Amino acid sequence: MDAFDFIQLHTGILDSLPVAVIIVDSQTFNIIYVNDGAKKIIESIKHIFDFDLDVNNLIGLSVDVFHKNPAYQRRILSDAKNLPHYARVGIGDQTLDLKVSAVMDPAGRYLASMLTLENVTAEIVSNQKLYHMAHYDVLTDLPNRVLFFKKLSEFMDGVVKKCSVIYIDLDGFGIINDTYGHQVGDRVIGEFADRLKAIEVEEEQYVMFSRIGGDEFLCLFSENSVEEVSALSGRIISVFDAPFDVGGQKMWLNASIGIALMPEHGILADILIGHADLALSEAKRAGKGRVCFFSEDLVTQAWEQVRISKKLRSALINEEELFLFFQPIVELKTGRAVSRETLVRWNNPLRGWVSPAEFIPIAEQSDLIELLDDFVLEKACLAALSWQDGARVAVNISARHLGRNTLVPKVAFILRKTSLPPDRLEIEVTETAELHLLDRVMEDLHALRRMGVHITLDDFGTGFSSLSQIRFFPFGKIKIDSSFVRDAMERPECAAVIGAIASIGQRLGLRVVAEGVETQAQHDLVTAEGCSEGQGYFYGAPSADGRYGAPCLSGGLD
Repeated sequence: MDAFDFIQLHTGILDSLPVAVIIVDSQTFNIIYVNDGAKKIIESIKHIFDFDLDVNNLIGLSVDVFHKNPAYQRRILSDAKNLPHYARVGIGDQTLDLKVSAVMDPAGRYLASMLTLENVTAEIVSNQKLYHMAHYDVLTDLPNRVLFFKKLSEFMDGVVKKCSVIYIDLDGFGIINDTYGHQVGDRVIGEFADRLKAIEVEEEQYVMFSRIGGDEFLCLFSENSVEEVSALSGRIISVFDAPFDVGGQKMWLNASIGIALMPEHGILADILIGHADLALSEAKRAGKGRVCFFSEDLVTQAWEQVRISKKLRSALINEEELFLFFQPIVELKTGRAVSRETLVRWNNPLRGWVSPAEFIPIAEQSDLIELLDDFVLEKACLAALSWQDGARVAVNISARHLGRNTLVPKVAFILRKTSLPPDRLEIEVTETAELHLLDRVMEDLHALRRMGVHITLDDFGTGFSSLSQIRFFPFGKIKIDSSFVRDAMERPECAAVIGAIASIGQRLGLRVVAEGVETQAQHDLVTAEGCSEGQGYFYGAPSADGRYGAPCLSGGLD
């Protein structure tokens, strides 16, 4: 094989390589060889050059045209000691991986540099997509838990070790999903996320919102002063000033917020987030739309709640320690007990009588509230069977039962099991912000009414219902919250509210109950204002006789 054939062989080998190859003279820096692979890559990027680049006439062209800093490139290529050289080069919208190797003659003289190129743009885009999928929430495009932990750890490992974690949870969002479906719920979450993204902070401050699942969000803030964090929390709460579109209806939502500061409340990511979560639980316990900072007392309180939850579960499973008390609801004109409200009490051997204000909220945070409601409903129906006066038994039902297609069959089952006539059962539903928005709630209540069960709206006046909305529900009775009765003697406007509710309630065919009547004067006032029934210590205290309670027969006006 002569020299010419040998050169042709090597050229053919280079042309057939799947790798793009360009060979550059080490003295002139002009291109002396380009294979087909290199021509294809250069063809794909030639649109970025400000001159007409002919890929079929590259021989003799200076390699300077491919680098934004030719002087730097020449320094690399001029000396074999600098080689091999590796670089990732961005050319316009394309990214190339470059390797430069030295071509030496048998005597060790540096003849040329060989550039091999690989267009990795598609690979980079694919990797970016994979990174985005792994680090961002699909629904909101906010950072997810993984990225949040990464950024939080960076703050904790940084020179300036300060930041804060803000834990955000939408109040009552689960009912939207249960009632309108997850598509509507997703739209609400998406809109909320967009509002969070629009929140602005000072230029030198850093803020990152993250969705970690469901209706729970985290915020990483580069400040840890109470004033700055409180100001940001206020801006978060303010995004709820405008209503959300829920299934074609306007709905005003709110959120509870828990805050933990670094380093005051923790120097590890999981600890800081856990403390913010504890603060969130305290905010929810205090009421909707609240902001709460972490304190060490919350840790003690959390462990106490765990202990109470375990003991309560045991009491429910064993049907021990829990007792039902009944308070009469009397007809004001006759003093006759027309029904009795069921009140559950817990007598723990170690703690004694545990206040419902302590264990009911703990039960509502878990599945215990459903077990508790089932227990109370069944035992209350059994107790009512022994009442000689035929009064109805009233049982409060947690909002968690409503709109889930479980309440109606459960009530029907218990009525059959206990043989209590349906018309001797009253289901009391506490007024909530969601009540007037939930079609499935209305379906449940109408189904119960068709069974013969009486439906009562409890604590009217403390929530968001209106009398115009009440007429669409099968309520036979509304109970005016005790706060109005308590203040009516000193505040005429409270007495006026009682009178207005009683008047309109009667026109709608509803019986109106005044709660919290404790004195003769209060009894006289609610009677004069037109209430149908009354409940309170004036008519009889809650009482029980035996394990599951007995009727309170002390009602009346004697």
